[in-house]
Amino acid sequence: MADEVAETKLRILREAIRSNIEVVRPDRVKPKESLKRTPLVWLWGSLLIAGVSYLAIPSLVVSRGKEPSSSAAILEARNASSSASQTPGTAAALPVPSGINRSVLPLSVKRIIIDPGHGGKQHGAISESGVSEKDITLDIALRLRRLMENAPFEVIMTRETDDTLSLEKRVAFANANNADLFVSIHVNWMEPREVRPLETYYVGASDDPAVIKLASIENRDSGYALADYRRMLEKIYFDARRDESHRLAKTINAELYQSLSQINPELENRGVKMAPFAVLIGTQMPAVLAEVSCLSNEDDVKLLTNPDYREKIAQALLRGLRSYATSLNGSEKKGS
Repeated sequence: MADEVAETKLRILREAIRSNIEVVRPDRVKPKESLKRTPLVWLWGSLLIAGVSYLAIPSLVVSRGKEPSSSAAILEARNASSSASQTPGTAAALPVPSGINRSVLPLSVKRIIIDPGHGGKQHGAISESGVSEKDITLDIALRLRRLMENAPFEVIMTRETDDTLSLEKRVAFANANNADLFVSIHVNWMEPREVRPLETYYVGASDDPAVIKLASIENRDSGYALADYRRMLEKIYFDARRDESHRLAKTINAELYQSLSQINPELENRGVKMAPFAVLIGTQMPAVLAEVSCLSNEDDVKLLTNPDYREKIAQALLRGLRSYATSLNGSEKKGS
């Protein structure tokens, strides 16, 4: 049927063109009759234009053997066209993924690395009376390990004696033992000497000059090469351990201040901070560094030389670890 319509259109057009040519041929029109034939010229010209327009219109014939397009198909085509014309700048932004609820994965703390800061040739801070940071941190760490003998954790120390140990080796030791937590114990030194601060750190960048200075002092014996620099920086900014390290730091800092401020009312709680300490960057588990006291203040030094005060520090560290482990909703059975 479509072919018949097309043939009819062509036939009408041919006849219109032929008639029009015959009307306007000069050899068949006498001079006196030219004005009389002018209306006929316009008439056939109009018919010619109408015929061309008619042929330009697509055939509206629909084959009875085919089903018409469904509205769903038309809608799909429109949507596709709309998507194609949409520029990348107008595309809807993807939703930012939210963090996984910690209760979804039942976790437990089984193995904890205790890291007494400094040791051997690395004395750390030294008071005017000659008390060395490396001795205080080792004593507190040994007390903490003893207290944890009845706790549901396996405890491993990076050093048990007065040994020189680079930060790189401490990190490698913790990672090789697949620890769940890493706690580094330190004693600070700062000006003015009247201050008696308590601070707990977790991994992250900092623009605080005092924190940067402290980190540079603690990191100077790291043992890391320049080739490790970029990899360590990437961990500062992108490591997923940061959130858990922050939680651990908060629980430990809270327990330390609550316990020690009863004996040391002048203790200043400076809270939880981020810092790029090498031992926090390199370890693969949640990790914190606790500055439990200050050897630049002689009143703090007197307290630190008292075994009972060091025992209080160890007990507070244990409570902080227990509190964090409980928050994970995991089993507290050792080795389970």
